[in-house]
Amino acid sequence: LNPGQEPKAFFPVDASEVDVRAYCNLHGLWKA
Repeated sequence: LNPGQEPKAFFPVDASEVDVRAYCNLHGLWKA
């Protein structure tokens, strides 16, 4: 990641239902 670049990623998944989790050092564990 360089200055000016958008922080994004693409993960191809072949499933009908997916849980995405990420950890934030300010807000803790997030789930979407």
